[in-house]
Amino acid sequence: MEKEFREIVKVLKEARRLKYIHDFALTGALALLHPRATEDMDFLISIEKENIGRFVDWLKFNKPYNLARHHAGRPKDRIKDLIEVPAGSTRADLIVAHSEVEKEAIATASPVSPLRNVKLKVVRPEYLIILKLRAGSDQDYIDGARLWNESIDRRLVRRMAKKMYMERGLEKLAGLAKRLP
Repeated sequence: MEKEFREIVKVLKEARRLKYIHDFALTGALALLHPRATEDMDFLISIEKENIGRFVDWLKFNKPYNLARHHAGRPKDRIKDLIEVPAGSTRADLIVAHSEVEKEAIATASPVSPLRNVKLKVVRPEYLIILKLRAGSDQDYIDGARLWNESIDRRLVRRMAKKMYMERGLEKLAGLAKRLP
C-alpha cells in the first residue's frame, strides 16, 4: 500500500496545484496516532460541490484512476459526497468536506511526513475523535477511545461535541476509553 499511498498523495497535490481541489488532509485509520490495519486510505478534501464532476473526470483521465467514481449521499447521510479511487490493491476514499467541523479539520491539520519524501497534512486527533463519533461504527468508537487516552485537547473535543449535539456519544467513547488496555 506504500506505493499507492505515495501516488495518491502526489495526485492530490497535483489536483490542488491545478485548483481542482482547495486542500486535503489524511483522515481515518491511517491518521490515527497508532495506525491500525486498514484496507483503504481516507482523505478529507475541500472542493465546491459543483466541481466534483470535473475533478472525477480529471482523475479518470489519469490512467491508473480511470475507475474513479463519485457516490452522492442522501440528505440524511453523514457523508454527502464520496469519491472512490481504486489504487492498485487498495483504494482511496476522498470524502468531500461539507460540514464546518470537516472544513476545520482540514484547515487545522498538522503537516507530517509519514513516509520519506512524502509530506502532507493529517487531521488532528481532536477532530478525528469528532469525525469518528459522527461515523458511529463500533470500530470508530474504539479508534476514538484510543485517541481519547492520548495527550489531546479534551476541552476542544467537548466543545465540538456539545456544538454538534454529540455529548452522549462522547460520554460513551470516554467510558470505553477507561476500559481499554
